[in-house]
Amino acid sequence: MTETEQGSRPERDPRFDGVLRPRAGDPAVREALLPAPHPGDSHAASLLELDDGDVLCAWFNGPDEGDRDTNVVLSRLPLGGDRWTDAMGLSADPDRSEQNPVLAQRPDGTVWLFHPSNEPHDQKTAHLVARVSHDRGRTWDPPHTAHGGPGVYVRNPPLDPGDGTWLLPAYRCAREGEHSTVLISEDEGAGWKEYDVAGTDHLVQLSVVRRVDGSLFGLLRSRAADRIHSVTSTDAGRTWSRAVPTELPNNNSGVQLTRLSSGALALVYNHASLERGEFRWVGEGAGRRRKALRTPLTVALSDDDGRTWPWRRDLQTADEEYWDTEYGYSYPCVMQGRDGLLHIAYSYLRKTIKHVTVTEEWVREGGS
Repeated sequence: MTETEQGSRPERDPRFDGVLRPRAGDPAVREALLPAPHPGDSHAASLLELDDGDVLCAWFNGPDEGDRDTNVVLSRLPLGGDRWTDAMGLSADPDRSEQNPVLAQRPDGTVWLFHPSNEPHDQKTAHLVARVSHDRGRTWDPPHTAHGGPGVYVRNPPLDPGDGTWLLPAYRCAREGEHSTVLISEDEGAGWKEYDVAGTDHLVQLSVVRRVDGSLFGLLRSRAADRIHSVTSTDAGRTWSRAVPTELPNNNSGVQLTRLSSGALALVYNHASLERGEFRWVGEGAGRRRKALRTPLTVALSDDDGRTWPWRRDLQTADEEYWDTEYGYSYPCVMQGRDGLLHIAYSYLRKTIKHVTVTEEWVREGGS
């Protein structure tokens, strides 16, 4: 990018300074708007608490989703600190768009980054890139292709499914549509085998946890913008039940769940759907269409391993700024830190990433 092009960018919004502050009117919530290198598009955040207590956040940032100049960036919140660092670039292939980063730390301390890389605006050409850091994300080995695809995408973090392997939820983008799979490595990330998730045509971005009984439980985004769908596996992810709709709405946007130290499951998602008639009109002329609302952004808790979700509290609702764009508040990621706080990051109107911390009690106190 030339200096002229850089100079033509609008100035960064002064709110996007990365400082964690108490929310006005609700000091139990702390929130920060992360500094984004490019003001155009920020999306698909991934959070990771490291073994030393620092927290990393990766997302894709650039002129537009699918643009060749859109790349993965990384910011850090030091242990005990209240300000996120300026983001560093972790990908810069001049011919490809690099999106949907996923972070993980192995028991040996290495930090892994996975992200799809595809020809501009063509997810069917994606292969999966991996990078490894040996110093908690400060420097990185050169990128390598973890899976050749084509059309392989990821969104949610890997986990040990209970047998000492490494399971990474994935999905395939093809001419006829999308379908979920999982990638499993039996050699600590050196190689990956792919396993189908049955009955998931047009259901993507699987988020998985282990249940108390050792089985796997997963939730999926629905392209139909109707409901979150669920699947289970009793053989460490090699085979899966057919996907069924849950009680929870889905607006064709991502969801993520995690297990808390209390034993509860926490899920972050948009509590809206076309099925419920919650939409806005976007586009113009022949391209005008209904788009499910990407508000509110909601935290839900389950005390029975995902079978019911009786506790819900909205984390972000529409304000005046929401109606200025079609994007909303979406694509959340969630984890629990060593201090017990729930850390949630999500796309803030696609202008930057918002990081919020709350407690499990905060959800239960205000939940339905």
